[in-house]
Amino acid sequence: MLLCFLLSGISSGKLHAQITDSAYYKTDEINVISKKIIINKYESPVKIQLLNKEMINNKNGNTLSDALQLGSGVFIKTYGGNGALSTVSMNGLGAEHTLVLLNGFRLNSAQNNQVDLNTVSKDNIESIEIMNNGASSIYGSEALGGVINVITKNIGDRDMGFTVSGQMGSYDQRKIFLKADKRFSNFSISLDYTSESSLNNYEYYFNNGLNTILKERANSTFSLRNFSAGINYAINDNSSVKYYTNYSDQSRENPGLETGNEPAYNLQTDKNWNNILSYSNVLSDKFTFKTEFNFQNFLSNYNGNNLINSYYKNIFISGQSLFSYNINTAEITGGVELDYATLGSNETESGINRLQPGVFAVSRIDITDYLKIFPSARYDYISDIDKNVFSGNFGINIKPFRKSDLNIKASAGNNFAAPTFNELYWKDLGNKDLLPETSVNFETGIIYGFSLYSENSVEFTYSHINAENKIVWSPASNGQWTPQNIGLSESNVFMFDINSKKVISDNISVMLGLSYTYTQALKTSSEYENDPTYNKQIFYIPEEMAKLNFSLNYYKSGLNLFYTFTGSRYTNFENTESLSPVDLLEANVFQNFSVYNINSQIKFEVNNLLNSDYQLISGYPMPLRNYNVTLSLNY
Repeated sequence: MLLCFLLSGISSGKLHAQITDSAYYKTDEINVISKKIIINKYESPVKIQLLNKEMINNKNGNTLSDALQLGSGVFIKTYGGNGALSTVSMNGLGAEHTLVLLNGFRLNSAQNNQVDLNTVSKDNIESIEIMNNGASSIYGSEALGGVINVITKNIGDRDMGFTVSGQMGSYDQRKIFLKADKRFSNFSISLDYTSESSLNNYEYYFNNGLNTILKERANSTFSLRNFSAGINYAINDNSSVKYYTNYSDQSRENPGLETGNEPAYNLQTDKNWNNILSYSNVLSDKFTFKTEFNFQNFLSNYNGNNLINSYYKNIFISGQSLFSYNINTAEITGGVELDYATLGSNETESGINRLQPGVFAVSRIDITDYLKIFPSARYDYISDIDKNVFSGNFGINIKPFRKSDLNIKASAGNNFAAPTFNELYWKDLGNKDLLPETSVNFETGIIYGFSLYSENSVEFTYSHINAENKIVWSPASNGQWTPQNIGLSESNVFMFDINSKKVISDNISVMLGLSYTYTQALKTSSEYENDPTYNKQIFYIPEEMAKLNFSLNYYKSGLNLFYTFTGSRYTNFENTESLSPVDLLEANVFQNFSVYNINSQIKFEVNNLLNSDYQLISGYPMPLRNYNVTLSLNY
């Protein structure tokens, strides 16, 4: 029924796709392959999306999790309100199969191959690039289901500038954001600081078996601090050095599953220090050289009712050097990458480390003005399991008509994810014989841009993924649960997007957006005869998702609406139990004004406007209607 509703809306012209980079932003080339190949969404062989700064700033919420809700085909799993664990999955695969990058460097930890999106503030995000398919031939491990690359804000955009922002909201939520930047002749520096806290004691409904009662979430307080600094030094007209550092400190209580009893008291603290140093040199109009270095130190502590005291210290060091050759008809980037990861924890064996060198080549070759091909290949060696992995991909983009913005695209390749440290080295339960998880991905689609009363684009994408050697925890002969390479799955994903933007005058513009995703993600492995989980939808993967966005800018005022439909999700392997579909509506209004060269904005946000009673994960109730007010001053 939902699909019929969406299609009827499309035919009537009243619904349009979620705005990424619209059809007539084509001249804005976007970095969608992590500084390895630059291409726009029309000429790409795969579906790509760009969430730009305006879209991110307009969205309700304060974290990367909130911003990614704008992406079509992106499902965010959240275990409670603000500050709670939040992960991302795409194309019917898990969070451990979605690679998240910051300025091209992976944020996924080798401990569990996942990223908590709520630990990344959106204050310093310039844009987000989303690739809706696997890309191990470019990025290496974890890139089975999709890739998300977060780009931090540019350094030195202003000669001198200051930003002060304060926010107050429901559940005693408080936030302050400070930013300062300064540009000299060949040197720029930027500094910013964020502090946020909340009791997070939100209201929700709970059914105790007899009736539904209104409750308040307890033991859910969180606080965070985030500091970032960026330096850009131009050595000369052709070469520069950039340094980016970020330190975050977060403390949050985790009340666990809602069972009707007094919630548990669990405290988790996370500290993360991330550093990126890069040097680039334009050797000529055809050759470019870049080398980059990344160091991450992530410390997590978990305490629960004086019975649990766990710590995890992840250190990740990565370096890569890229050499690019670019002419009118071809662009080729080759390079080497060396990653080192280590984990210290009282829950795992000691002495864990991994050295993973990689060699890659990525290219775009214009056969004609209307035919482009995109071959790529990569080799990785995973030292702790002594495995060699080869990944390859071949993409094609066809523009059949000279005067029409119609492009047909297709790609096919293989991808992998290395076993996590937890799966390999968990005390008494890890399995050191695990192999990398693998997949074969195929994608095809068509995109069309046109002008009809407004600037529009329409895109349809079909993806097929066969995943093998998936790591599944199952009982061994001794009765203990251990991870094994026994999982198989098949994903068939259909995505439909329409983008529309109308500039009515210099002061009035409207954007409408729609995305619809249908995902069939089936478990195709059987652990025993007549296994009832065989050929069933993978739990917590919604078959249907739809996102409808509306933005209106009128002089110095604005209105933004964000609607998300998430279909029912099975909560067990047998598909006998499920969570109800979720309809969420968010809204905000803002007013801009200027006083003495200070540009200011006041913004009022309403979350869960429909006051929906819902859960995204069984046993983790989400907040009812709540509010935020933000005042920002920019000089």
